[in-house]
Amino acid sequence: MLSNPIEADFSLILFKYRRSLNPEQNGLFKMKQVLAYYRVSTTKQGRSGLGLEAQQNMIENYCKLNGCTMLGEVVEVKSTRKYRTGLFQALELCRQSKATLIVARLDRLGRDVEQIAGIVKSNVEIIVADNPHANRFTIHILAAVAEEQRQRISETTKGALEAARKRGVVLGKNGKALSAANRKAAEEFAQKLSPILARLRNRGITSMRAVSAELNRKGVPTFRGEGRWHPSTVCTLVNRLKQ
Repeated sequence: MLSNPIEADFSLILFKYRRSLNPEQNGLFKMKQVLAYYRVSTTKQGRSGLGLEAQQNMIENYCKLNGCTMLGEVVEVKSTRKYRTGLFQALELCRQSKATLIVARLDRLGRDVEQIAGIVKSNVEIIVADNPHANRFTIHILAAVAEEQRQRISETTKGALEAARKRGVVLGKNGKALSAANRKAAEEFAQKLSPILARLRNRGITSMRAVSAELNRKGVPTFRGEGRWHPSTVCTLVNRLKQ
């Protein structure tokens, strides 16, 4: 097993790859071999059921039910849609090992039709765990429908905000104050955990996955006081300390 964290612009890619690529030697010739791709946001990870743990559980359940062998996983933590280094890495690994790329939901691949169309045209089979019967054609259609829905929601929201402005409503006032307060609280929380992270580094525990496992083992609470630590939340914590 190889563990190779790579930090790129606006993203952190955590990669774990099990090199059992000879199906005849490993007795896996009857089982579909898959490589999982997970994508989470640095700021909204865990919300709307699309946190790293939720995606992992969805894909693990699919593999158990369908007899798939997990060759590895690529975890991409990012705050922008423009650069998809982790996804391109996952597609290339699938081509090299003749494996199938699996994602928890379609929007983990991308948010617009053009982006998903380019991925679908690649010579890599794709499985969407929450819609396992989708093929290349239906994936394209579902992406188009989702994009149209997002566009309509955006237009409706903009219209409602414009109507509120015309009525004299001051928008964003409370949001900015709450954002500043939350940012300050998060920075103070990060400073409190700084000594713990330093002790872990001294013990040779440096990767995001290893640090998150150790924090969970010690029962260290997260910023929200609930849930568990994940590589993505540790990454956010470390980046906050660097600011």
